[in-house]
Amino acid sequence: MTASPDQNRPQVNRLLVGIITLICLVAGAYISLNHPEESFWGGSFVRVGLLMGAFWYAAPTKGRAAAWANVSPWWIVGIAALLLFIVRRPQILIPFGIAVLVLGVIVPKLLPPQRKP
Repeated sequence: MTASPDQNRPQVNRLLVGIITLICLVAGAYISLNHPEESFWGGSFVRVGLLMGAFWYAAPTKGRAAAWANVSPWWIVGIAALLLFIVRRPQILIPFGIAVLVLGVIVPKLLPPQRKP
C-alpha cells in the first residue's frame, strides 16, 4: 500500500515558526538598542526574524495551500536565471526596469477597455 503524497510531506508548525519569528525580532531589537557595540548579533537576529516571518507568511493554513503550491518549476528556473543574469551584469537593470514600466503601466493605458459580454 502506498501513501498519498500529502502524507509524505512534513507538516509545518505555523505557530512555532511565528513564535521563533517574534523571539528573533525582539532579541534583535533589544540587542541593537541596548548594546550597539554588538551590532553583528542584533542585525543577525533581525535578518533571521524577517526570514522566519516570510516562512510563516508562506506556510499553509487550513483554509489555503502554501504560497508555493501552485508555482510552476519553470517560473523558479526563470527567476533564478534572471537573478543570476542581474548579478553578473547589473547594468541590465535600467533597460529591464524601463521594459517593465512600459509593459505594466503605459501599454495597458493605451489599450481600449474590454467590454464584458
